[in-house]
Amino acid sequence: MPYIKRDQNHQIIALFAEPPSKDAEYLPSSDIDVMGFLNGNPADQHSIQFLTSSDFELVRVLEDLIELLVDKNLLLFTELPIAAQKKLIRRRNVRQNLNVTGSLMIDDNDIL
Repeated sequence: MPYIKRDQNHQIIALFAEPPSKDAEYLPSSDIDVMGFLNGNPADQHSIQFLTSSDFELVRVLEDLIELLVDKNLLLFTELPIAAQKKLIRRRNVRQNLNVTGSLMIDDNDIL
């Protein structure tokens, strides 16, 4: 839970465990600027930001990969830990519900 001090260029120059003043800025320790300061290289902030934003995309890739391996009988779904099975099932159900309710397709029999 760091409190920060910035320079004129809005770069972090110091971190504090306690607020050094009443108007001290607080940032979570997972903030990109804080992590860049702790790593000692502000250029790393872009790499950290990329990794953070691509995590969601990678999760979907992993889900699709698991589904493909199960479909090809290269992996038994029951071999996965129970917690992983529950999460994958829940995500699949939510995605299916979104596809059904979010469909804008109209059949020939539908009346507008």
